[in-house]
Amino acid sequence: MQFLRDNKQMFYIVFFFPLFFLYLDRIVILWMRDVHMDNTSLYALLHSMDPLIDFIAHGATLIAGAFILYLIGRFFKPGLYDVGRSLFAGLVSAGISAQVLKHLIGRARPRLTDDSIFIGPSIRSGYDSFPSGHTTLAFCLAYILSQYFPRYRTPLYLFAVAASLERIEDLAHFPSDVLAGAIVGLIVGKLLMVRKTCPGENHYAREN
Repeated sequence: MQFLRDNKQMFYIVFFFPLFFLYLDRIVILWMRDVHMDNTSLYALLHSMDPLIDFIAHGATLIAGAFILYLIGRFFKPGLYDVGRSLFAGLVSAGISAQVLKHLIGRARPRLTDDSIFIGPSIRSGYDSFPSGHTTLAFCLAYILSQYFPRYRTPLYLFAVAASLERIEDLAHFPSDVLAGAIVGLIVGKLLMVRKTCPGENHYAREN
């Protein structure tokens, strides 16, 4: 039971994954195409938010932010040192994991097709949909930071969800790509933090 409690986010995602992969991927993407074509107020709102969300949730932005946090902790605020180091290591590991999986699996992006097409190992453009890299890093960030700052767990995961939904809205990923990215991000974050008993959280509290 303790194992289930410690990994409940992952189990929730895994539970719904087959439903999206087998049935809802196509439905959601077709609906999103209709939203784009109709140019509704909903689409205008979502589209206006795309550049900001895409920039904030981009791998380069998140990794650079983690490295800056590490430097601040290293030279100015020791309480942030372990946070920055863990976050930087986690995001780099999550990014590499996502890229390896993308090119091993070779799934076509929804910009190319509404159907699930897998071509296997490939470096072809447009066949790198599964899993979503943005989602992987966003959920890895949310998991690691929530271990250090549990009071901010809700906004951290809301950020991860918003970054994930933007990838679907932009027709960059199927819903199952996003769910897979969330699973990979949580696993990487969990593996990185499993050796720790959150010493950074207690250290940060003492420093502040």
